[in-house]
Amino acid sequence: MGRGGRGAAGLRCGVDAAAAIAWLSLAAWSALALIWWRGMRRLAVLAPAGDDDAADEPRVAVVVAARDEASTPEAAASLARAARSWLALEGVSLEVVVVDDRSSDATPQVLRAALGDDARVRTLRVEALPVGWIGKVHAQAMGVAATRAPWVLLTDADVRLHPRSAAVAVRHAERHALDHLGLLPRFAARGWALRAFVTGFALLLTVLVRPWEADDPRSPRTLGVGAFGLYRRSALAAAGGLAAVRSRPDDDLALARAVKAGGGRSAVAFGPGLAEVDWYPSLAAALRGLEKNAFGGVGFRLDLLAAAVVGLLATHVAPFAWAVLGPSAARAPSWGVVAVVFAVYAWHGRRAGHAAWLAFAHPVAVLLLIAALLRSAAAALLGGGVRWRGRRYPLVELRAAARADAERDRRAARARR
Repeated sequence: MGRGGRGAAGLRCGVDAAAAIAWLSLAAWSALALIWWRGMRRLAVLAPAGDDDAADEPRVAVVVAARDEASTPEAAASLARAARSWLALEGVSLEVVVVDDRSSDATPQVLRAALGDDARVRTLRVEALPVGWIGKVHAQAMGVAATRAPWVLLTDADVRLHPRSAAVAVRHAERHALDHLGLLPRFAARGWALRAFVTGFALLLTVLVRPWEADDPRSPRTLGVGAFGLYRRSALAAAGGLAAVRSRPDDDLALARAVKAGGGRSAVAFGPGLAEVDWYPSLAAALRGLEKNAFGGVGFRLDLLAAAVVGLLATHVAPFAWAVLGPSAARAPSWGVVAVVFAVYAWHGRRAGHAAWLAFAHPVAVLLLIAALLRSAAAALLGGGVRWRGRRYPLVELRAAARADAERDRRAARARR
């Protein structure tokens, strides 16, 4: 066969491969979207007006860890708005415990001005971080130890809470005998690229962790939400408290799994009207922020990282390109993938509060997520660990903690079976 014949054969092979990948992507998207939709529609949608008032007011402690949250005027204003929203909570007997984790900026002053001298507020400061602890987790542990409230709401310093949010969440947890409730907030983001990234990341996270299995005692899966994690104190203590996840950069995910593995009942719900967070002020900040935990999402394993990158490119990026620029044999299934993705975004958007048109930016969001994964892995491997807010956490310790948690989940699953 001549050079031209070999070139034509190679081209046909490329076209056939593209078409095969496109059809496989459509089949995978269709199957996963159906599984995802059947699961996600089981999640409750909690709203301020949907809860009945009760005569008794449950005791709730809002625990916040704060470190260098006022580095810019915009960040300081966000912190002040969030702090005022914590004090505005109603329908509960409220405590607010704020732990300053060795801030070097104006965070203590901003908090003092926003919280005032309210008797319900207690402020603590971390002077030294013990060996083996992630800074945020240690600060949260201090905050939890400073209160005896039967319900603990762990939230972040940039989360704005609706006045009825804690009451609605606790009533829902009590009604369904829950020990943990993760509430999916509304993510506020400026600029289409950041909105697309945040939305795509949130959707892919739900596919990965399957939050609809949180209330299934036979499954180890659940979803911890850093913006709004409500825990029954007794179940938190039974799971070992924050010490159980002291060296996990993905502390919110790990803590929810630890409580469930310890026998606690868990659930996840939509709550875009109850909590809102400016996840990151910019796209660059989001990529930097994910540096500490993106690699941990694949267990700090290179084989899983490679599989994730290849799979994302083949099923989330390539079909969008082929729908417009690909060979004719690949265009029909590629447009089918686009249609399925749009349907997923439209359905999810009605519950999570985002626009359906962000589906067309999905490949951009996935490429940015891949960049975040690779950046996180490179930083961890080249630096020998994760560096976050002025402290380095050795990779060998992070990997050991991830393996220990995975083994704990397997033991719990065997016990449940």
